[in-house]
Order: sequence, then C-alpha cells, then structure tokens
Amino acid sequence: MTTFERFTELPRELRDQIWTLAIRDDHPGAHIFGQYVTGSRRIQSRDSICVDLAESSWRRYFESLNEYRSDENISTYLIDGGLWAACHESRCIMERHFKQSKRQLAPRHPYDHRRSFSQEELFKKATSGYFEGTPLERVTVFPLRDLFILQHEDLDKIDWNGIDYELALASLREGFYGVNHIVMEYDRAWADGSRKDDIIFTFLQACVGVTYTLWFIDRSLKRKSQAPEILEIKDDGTLMENWEYIGPVETYWYDHIYDSLEFVRDLEAKLDEQKVTDGSEAEEHCFVQLLGWAPL
Repeated sequence: MTTFERFTELPRELRDQIWTLAIRDDHPGAHIFGQYVTGSRRIQSRDSICVDLAESSWRRYFESLNEYRSDENISTYLIDGGLWAACHESRCIMERHFKQSKRQLAPRHPYDHRRSFSQEELFKKATSGYFEGTPLERVTVFPLRDLFILQHEDLDKIDWNGIDYELALASLREGFYGVNHIVMEYDRAWADGSRKDDIIFTFLQACVGVTYTLWFIDRSLKRKSQAPEILEIKDDGTLMENWEYIGPVETYWYDHIYDSLEFVRDLEAKLDEQKVTDGSEAEEHCFVQLLGWAPL
C-alpha cells in the first residue's frame, strides 16, 4: 500500500479536509453480517456483549461491480472502519464525526422503557462494535437509518425476539430499541413445495410484534439499463417496467424467476390471515418488502 510519509507536514485544515473525504457520505448505509458459526469472527458491542452475529463469509460476497476485481464485502462499515486504527489523528477525526466516546446513557434504571431521546436525535446517532480477534476492526453503524443484511446459515437458529437489538450494537439505556430495517437474502430453495410452508411459518414469527421493516433481497432482480434511480411500485405492490428478473431462458430456474415476489406476497397474505384469525388479540405485524440488487 502506498504511504505518503509527509502527510503530517500539510496544513491542519487540509489534513482535516482529506480525512473528512475518507469518511462515508451522509447517506443511509448497508451493512452485511453473517450468522455466527464456530470459527467465524463474532462481533461484540461496545459493552463487550457477544451477539449472534459475525463477519460476512467470503463465500457469500456480493458480485463485484468491477469485472476485473474479485467479489467483496460491500458493507458501508468498511469504507472508513480502518480510520479508527490507522493513526491517532484519523482516530480523532472519526471520534469527532461519530462521537462514540460520548454515547449518552439515560440516567435511570436500564429496564425503564420510557424514551430519553427524541426519534430525530436517535436517527442521527451512531453506535459501534468490534470484530473479535486481530487485527482490530471497529464497525460503526446508524441503527435507525441503515440497512442491516443478515446472511443466514440456519433460519431456525435466529433469535427473532432479539436480532434487531443485536444489530443495533447498543444498549436500551442509549435509547435504542432495535434497528429499523433488517434484510434477509432470498433463497430460491424456499420456493420448493416441501419447504415453503415451514419457511413462511418461520417468517410469520419474525414479523409479528416487531417494529422493524423486513426486507428480502433478490440478487436476480436487476435494474434495467437506462432506468431511473427511483424504484417504482404500482398501487398493487407490483414492480413497474424499470426492473426485471434475469436468467437464462433455457433453464429450469428461469421458470421460477418470479418466486421472490410471489414469496413476499404469500407471506403478507399469511400475516393478514393470521391477524383476522387472532381477532382483537392479534399483534400488529411489520412491513415486508422486496429489494433488487444493481449498481447505481
């Protein structure tokens, strides 16, 4: 890696500007985590609480947008994560930007669920954690505005009652009650008749009594060339003409390329049906949405 050894001789104002340009822009990010399995690097919150999340596996990397580069972890936390440990000056810049040493706690019992911070304050508030082991890798996220992509290994081992709290990398005393957006990667095997009912039942449990939006990302759902950047949805929830499923026509897979959209519709229908069946005792369910994957 190229090193500019005379960087410290630059005027302080210019150095600060360079560091600031190295930090992610002020837009919602997307963070990819794996499900912890033996041997993977687990993530710890600031309070050193181990959660059931781990570093993304190289086997699950998203395809590189550059055809001359290998696939990679495209998480937003990697854009500037190295600045926490690069040098004292970069760490100070990151601290000034994300204010992690000044994360405020509510002056009350941790199980008192009254809010201490406004939603506007929490929306702008970052949290952070660490991947276990060396080298030290710090992960910084915005719980209420970012997308949290969970690359599952076993759906049955996900603690749906606590996953949104774990992804927030924060304690209740900081005012966070989980994240707003959780993303699961859609698996075409879910459409198989023998498994579909079990998978739907699993996500029924994940969607009831929670406040996050549950997204399913389908890597085969791509933006058409020359399409505008805004995703257009019809009133009935169907995609408009700017998005398409891709796949070789001659394969069995092509006959099932609409399965992700059908899966989301089936899940929503089951949630509505369950709400009617439970009547006045029914809990509200979260929103369920579908995401495509394409370079902008």
